[in-house]
Amino acid sequence: MRSSHVAVQLLPPDGGMPRSKGIHVSSVIRNIAIENGILNPEYVESLDLIDASQEQWWTGLPMRAQILIAMGMAWDEWYLPNLGYVVPHPGEMELDGIYLTPDGESLDMIRVERQNHHVVAIHETKLTSKSTKTVGDLSSQWMWLCQIKAYCKAAGTRLAFLHVLFLCGDYKFPITPQIGPLKDQMTAWRLEFTQEELDENWDIITGYVRHRQLQVAEDAFKDSEEAL
Repeated sequence: MRSSHVAVQLLPPDGGMPRSKGIHVSSVIRNIAIENGILNPEYVESLDLIDASQEQWWTGLPMRAQILIAMGMAWDEWYLPNLGYVVPHPGEMELDGIYLTPDGESLDMIRVERQNHHVVAIHETKLTSKSTKTVGDLSSQWMWLCQIKAYCKAAGTRLAFLHVLFLCGDYKFPITPQIGPLKDQMTAWRLEFTQEELDENWDIITGYVRHRQLQVAEDAFKDSEEAL
């Protein structure tokens, strides 16, 4: 037998839910995270508020990011429909000119003033190489929480579920797939936010968008003055 390595190129994801052209909350959150040192800049091709084309965005990513994204998409497509009670990819939402696309929705109940109320619950799936020890109680996961709170704000609900597949668990050997309590690789959280938390989070997002739009307008004005 003769064997040799060959070059592999992953094509951009095809299909999925249509995305309107404009500002998407995921891009805003990535930009804020990069500017504040939360996210490595290599995971974003451009800091423009308007999404780049699918091909431009994809080719700008390192291959390890492409592989993780591909695995995450495959996990999402299999996992949520098999829960049985979640509507996967319910469609795009829009609030204050910003588009949002949650992974899933379901009906659930929250208790307010000693009464049960049926509400929409947002579902978000993640696949990560982070350690369960790093994620802990989620308080360190600003990007995940910011995204979920934004979806809740747009959907008019305070309830969400976060489903996370930890590829490497807590990095304790042997690293094998398990489903169970928090120490294992498949974990889900029920998140009930206050309205104040949702409003404050949305203010951060819209405030950043206004700041960036003002910067763009100022730069365009300077360019026009220099051209005269």
